[in-house]
Amino acid sequence: MMQGRWKNGALGLAVLWAVCGCAGQALHRSGMERMAAGDMEAGLASLAQAVQAAPRDAALRKDYQLAKLGATGTLLQSAQQKQAQGDFAGAEVELRRLQALDPANGAAAQALQNLRRAAQTDATVAEARKAHDRGDTGQAGALLVQALADDPRHLAALELQRLVEQPRARAQFADVTLRESHPQPVNLDFRDAGVRQVLEALSHTTDINFIFDKDVPADVRTTVILRNANIDEAVSLILRNSQLRSKVLNRNTVQIYPDTPEKRRENQELVVRAFYLQDAGAVQIQTVLKSLLKLKDIVIDERLNLVTVRDTPEAVRLAERLVALHDLAEPEVMLELEVLEVQRDDLLKLGVQWPNQFTVVPLASGGVNLTLDELKRLNSTRLGVAFNNPSVNLRQDASLTNLLANPRIRVHNREKANILIGDKVPVITTTSNATGFVAENVQYLDVGLKLAAEPVIHPSSDVSIRLNLEVSSIASQVSTPNGTVAYQVGTRNASTFLRLRDGETQVLAGLISDQDRRSASGVPGLSRLPLLGRLFTAPTDSATKTEIVLSITPRVVRPPARAAAQPVEFWSGTESSLDVKPLRLGEPAQGSAVAASPAAPP
Repeated sequence: MMQGRWKNGALGLAVLWAVCGCAGQALHRSGMERMAAGDMEAGLASLAQAVQAAPRDAALRKDYQLAKLGATGTLLQSAQQKQAQGDFAGAEVELRRLQALDPANGAAAQALQNLRRAAQTDATVAEARKAHDRGDTGQAGALLVQALADDPRHLAALELQRLVEQPRARAQFADVTLRESHPQPVNLDFRDAGVRQVLEALSHTTDINFIFDKDVPADVRTTVILRNANIDEAVSLILRNSQLRSKVLNRNTVQIYPDTPEKRRENQELVVRAFYLQDAGAVQIQTVLKSLLKLKDIVIDERLNLVTVRDTPEAVRLAERLVALHDLAEPEVMLELEVLEVQRDDLLKLGVQWPNQFTVVPLASGGVNLTLDELKRLNSTRLGVAFNNPSVNLRQDASLTNLLANPRIRVHNREKANILIGDKVPVITTTSNATGFVAENVQYLDVGLKLAAEPVIHPSSDVSIRLNLEVSSIASQVSTPNGTVAYQVGTRNASTFLRLRDGETQVLAGLISDQDRRSASGVPGLSRLPLLGRLFTAPTDSATKTEIVLSITPRVVRPPARAAAQPVEFWSGTESSLDVKPLRLGEPAQGSAVAASPAAPP
């Protein structure tokens, strides 16, 4: 009775398990079909129900996890694309769907937070753009600082900040001249007068303020006679002749200080300039700036290829010109090579090959070994003679081998290109120490065709090429007494330096190896007989001829660049002072000149 109940219970469980399994498979099929149709919410719900219906089915659980992972990835990618297009509402909808599918997904929550921040940043950038359009650069700059604090890589904010800061930087580094406040020319006529007196008279006639440093000597005198001179040039000429320097504070105020290293350090304002190099090396530019401009505050970052300098505005402007002249792309050339090796072999063996040796063997009567008694009775009947059978050689071989290589290689200017077409032959050497331990060392020998080319591309697009060609082959193999194998290698080398035009082809030929060999083996004496000696001789004639032809054609793919916007000759100041313009007086200005002369004595 009890056993029947157990059987009925087991049968019921089996039926229930089968029903659940069938239901799980049906839900799984329905979920996969909905996922394929794009209905991710309904599809994942069906797959989750299938897993609940058959919790022990690993295949159903795996498909559910993969589908869930794919759906979350698709929604996250769609949200990112809509955010990049500016559709923040659509991106938020996709992220909300993602959170509904997977509430525990931390990436969705983080993406929603970033989306709100990005929307706020875009709104701030839009306000900054409106402020910039109406000319309020101060408010635009403040809003951009706030936006970049939230997103330092916001492209629109960075571009707008560049537009806002560019006029400020241009105005900040613009040269302030006295001519802006006094465009009229001046006439000066002072003879052995004090510099203070000259500048005081000039101040009375031009309304320009001069501020003297406390260390300016009071007894400095000068003589100056100028007619129709520019006010800036006149002041510069007076101060330079008196070992003084000026610092223009605004368009009608000038500070005067002694031209000494200490005072220069105190009064000269310095600027910092960063150069992001494209092609030149940071170390190379550092050497150029230190050698020509004597810059001291210069730092390089080889990882970023960045050069940062700190010096006077004049020195920085000169550094900009030098960097523009050196930061040029390296030219490149495509070398088209054709290497042809032709080898002809002829072999002729014609004649009778007679035996060149015979063997006399004592014959034993009974056993295998010869006894002493038989050795005493040795005669012609007990001796055997063995020799090879004569043979007739009728052989002629002819072969023609062509080895063609057509490599094309692109190489930088003044860089070496190496080509190897052949084999690496192992060469084994052995070494032993005091304990008797023997170690083997394997080195590889390049055998075949080796070509090294180093081009130099000229500004006219001509290409000078240093060419080294080596053709090697294994002539024979040599074994040493201790078993080490060595190789006898035959080589042919050619080195040259030539200059070709762009697209010009040059053929190098004449590497010829011609070998003729004749050998003969025959019967001694008989082989020397006239006419009949041919019957007792087996001659061998062989001829081997090898010729190598090299063709090279350079094609310039990147011609040498020139800094067309920068002059190759410009002013750089004096030995003690850098400047971008020389001390010159310009053309006389138009208009009535203002005269400055010594004050009349009281």
